[in-house]
Amino acid sequence: MSASALLEAAEHAHECALSKGLGATCDLLDTRLGGESGDAELLSEVTHALENGQITAWYQPQLCTDSGEISGFEALARWEHPKRGVVSPGSFLPIIERAGLSHRLAQVILTHALSAVRAWDRAGLKIPSVGVNFSSRELRNPHLAEQLRWELDRFELSPDRLTVEVLESVISESHDDVISTNLRAISAMGCRIDLDDFGTGATSILNIRRFGVSRIKIDRRLVMGLDKDKDQRDMISALLAMAERLAVDTLGEGVESKEEHLLLSQLGCGHVQGFSIARPMPLGDTLTWAADQESAAVAARELSITPVRGRLQDR
Repeated sequence: MSASALLEAAEHAHECALSKGLGATCDLLDTRLGGESGDAELLSEVTHALENGQITAWYQPQLCTDSGEISGFEALARWEHPKRGVVSPGSFLPIIERAGLSHRLAQVILTHALSAVRAWDRAGLKIPSVGVNFSSRELRNPHLAEQLRWELDRFELSPDRLTVEVLESVISESHDDVISTNLRAISAMGCRIDLDDFGTGATSILNIRRFGVSRIKIDRRLVMGLDKDKDQRDMISALLAMAERLAVDTLGEGVESKEEHLLLSQLGCGHVQGFSIARPMPLGDTLTWAADQESAAVAARELSITPVRGRLQDR
């Protein structure tokens, strides 16, 4: 299991335990639906789920720290299992990767994400873009830019409505000309490029330029406990100063408290995303949530204050 998948599986186990009440536990093997011995059965289930609409996209909002307006949603894969409930990708993504189904999963999530943009538009909501994660395997597809253009045309959407999210580790470790060519072509086409989990890898400034990065998403490990750790604040301040010099936008990931939200805003971080804003939610829930947030942002502007949704939601 990759580090990012393991981290998400651990997070899902934590959520599972919280949902069962104090003193409950939910280990990683449970979140992976049985561990290694159940991989063959799980592969069959995952393949069936991909082709029968059980694996879909849930959406986590991102807010502008200046205005409180919604700056986008990130599309995240969720398996709506008929017996086990909602399953996070940390539990099934390793199986998909080993089975060579990553491309199919990417197609499914992209289709859901672009459909969501159309749904938001029809509802009269002002959602600038949706972010979709692409693995190194998808980024090595020599026809990726062409396929994205075709999908955007199919949904009658301009390229700026799609944000391509790429892990920092993919860029820092990549010497692949296909990935570089694809990202430059996608950026030139008008899509935004978000560099995910930034700040804990070895990405150089040259790579940020080389890959046409539009925004860096500061890793949640740097954001976590920001209000209690001066060294972390200094590190984030340095990252934000660098981004400003490069004319690259910024987003703080994994914001879990009002204090972290406020500090990121005060330090000059452009956007925030995390549980203190909202948990990932199905498309239907985004319609109500976004309408409420837009109303709150309008009311706040009239009062000349910035709305901060800082209350942690019930877990």
